[in-house]
Amino acid sequence: MLFRVAVENRTTAVFGTGRHVLVDASGAGQGRYCMAAVCLENGEVVQLHSKPCEAFSSVLAEQESIEWAFTLWPHALVWNDCIPAIEAVLDQQPALAGQLYWPTPRMRKPFHDMVHSLSVKARGVAIPAQWNYAFTTPGSARSIIDFTFKPLGNAP
Repeated sequence: MLFRVAVENRTTAVFGTGRHVLVDASGAGQGRYCMAAVCLENGEVVQLHSKPCEAFSSVLAEQESIEWAFTLWPHALVWNDCIPAIEAVLDQQPALAGQLYWPTPRMRKPFHDMVHSLSVKARGVAIPAQWNYAFTTPGSARSIIDFTFKPLGNAP
């Protein structure tokens, strides 16, 4: 599979070096979707972004979030947890190979939980925004880690 991580890299340690953008899109009903991005550099959260999607379906919203991630940090690796559902579409874009990955379930804590939580929180925000965060509860291996997000203002 083109977007799968090598077995030896299927841990959160992979986020400890380099630049990474984890993106997620979530729906708010009536075809309204919001995307969020967690930008990491050497294991540290550097930026949090959200933006309403133009797409009106979950598949198109996930594709839109992937394209958006590449514009946020053009030379970062991009991660999206819905890749298995849209892999057939993504396979038609060979330029994404080596730049786009699916985080396996063991790789998702805490950063995927963060991006998903932000995409849900930002559903009511009608403009692109930047955010700050704090841990609310540490969570566990089986529960979603909870975050409190605070808007920093409009995104550029």
